[in-house]
Amino acid sequence: MQTVNPKWKSGGLVLVCERCFKERIPEEDPDVAARIGDFHLRNWLKERLKADGRWGAIRAISTSCMDVCARGRVTVCIEPHDAEPAVFVVDPIEEREDVYRAVVEMLG
Repeated sequence: MQTVNPKWKSGGLVLVCERCFKERIPEEDPDVAARIGDFHLRNWLKERLKADGRWGAIRAISTSCMDVCARGRVTVCIEPHDAEPAVFVVDPIEEREDVYRAVVEMLG
């Protein structure tokens, strides 16, 4: 086993549940799925972090189910390298800016 020091070790990770987007919302809430369309919160966060020069120290990654489900919402976990994680269920369209602000506040 080899120890590594990834760039995101200084900032942290944002985990975005992939199952919410691909399975749960379309199956349980087709109206919400239609409103969301092909928008993907993880991809949006990645592009936003890159545009603001924060990508690298902060990484947004997709996960499978985190077992924190809410109808029509997506689970997001912000994992700082030096503090307790914060877990939210969010509307991926209406609350995306709130998610981004929380990420920047918690991870720098």
